[in-house]
Amino acid sequence: MRRRAILGGLVGLTAVAVLGGAVASGAVPAGSLIAAGPIGGSPTPSGAASEVSTTAIERRTMATTVELDGVLGYDGEATVVAGSGGTVTWLPAVGTVIERGARLFELDGSRRPRLFLGDRPLWRTLESGVSNGLDVRAIEQNLKALGHAPSGMKVDRVWDAKTTTAVKAWEKATGQTRDGVIEHGDVIVLATAIRVTELNATLGSGIGPGTPMIEASGTTQVVTVELNATKRDRLVVDAVVAITLPDDSVVAGRVRSVGRVATVDQQSGTATVPVTIDLDDPTDAADLDHAPVTVEVTTESHPDVLAVPVDALVALLEGGYAVELVDAAGARRYVGVTIGLYDDNRVEISGAGLEAGADVVVPA
Repeated sequence: MRRRAILGGLVGLTAVAVLGGAVASGAVPAGSLIAAGPIGGSPTPSGAASEVSTTAIERRTMATTVELDGVLGYDGEATVVAGSGGTVTWLPAVGTVIERGARLFELDGSRRPRLFLGDRPLWRTLESGVSNGLDVRAIEQNLKALGHAPSGMKVDRVWDAKTTTAVKAWEKATGQTRDGVIEHGDVIVLATAIRVTELNATLGSGIGPGTPMIEASGTTQVVTVELNATKRDRLVVDAVVAITLPDDSVVAGRVRSVGRVATVDQQSGTATVPVTIDLDDPTDAADLDHAPVTVEVTTESHPDVLAVPVDALVALLEGGYAVELVDAAGARRYVGVTIGLYDDNRVEISGAGLEAGADVVVPA
């Protein structure tokens, strides 16, 4: 059952008239109170031997939660830019996931740039005799990850004979001319694998170097919440949350990051910070994208406390609350209580003489 914070006043509480003295926590003398019963009912003195509805005091963990609106989508964004020119002859479908080594698009019916992973784009033709560089190391890292590196090839900044062997093996596997040369545009380097979200180019169009071809996201599903900046302290990194999907199923998640820079909505003037939440099991929502979700966050938790249904509380006209205990013989007495957290139509209580399993009166 999902837990929700109970907001506002207490509804439907029994009223109690105080005939004398302030009521403190602990036993409330039956002779000093007249219970009015449910609102609008007839007064019944506490202690009367009559049939009543009761429930047992529970010992449980109580928690206060808040609900936030979020959107389930994919993390990150990137633009794939052509490294060389030509006529566009193939494009991936929106939603396609492109991993390391896979083709990104096709030019002139034969040139198929491949995705390599790294932190900087290629800017020159790479072949035997090229000067040392970080781009050489990036090529070697990717060829090794794809299984094309010969035995003993070092991943460094130096292009040697084993690097050329690895390039030729990759060219053979991908149907390219085996010349051991990687020209500018043969490979496009991005930080991660991508998921196509939009196509900038169209089939048959002529494009030049630097033309935006594909808009993409990362491949990891995340929930994004635009959190009111005044409530930033409600979410912290690594906080565990419950995420309700559009089909009302609930999955677990964990806060990855909470933004530090606020964005102000020009119409409402509200400042928000972005919050990113990872799903514990990404397969829980593998078929959803841009889906509205609800994120439930526990803001306070009290373990191992006593609790009763909210409607077991008796509001005292003098202020404060009590519960009406019923013992094994049917005798009834009021006990003043201090209330704590509300959770799932339950309320935390404490007071002298209260214990788990004791019966308290509730409305029939």
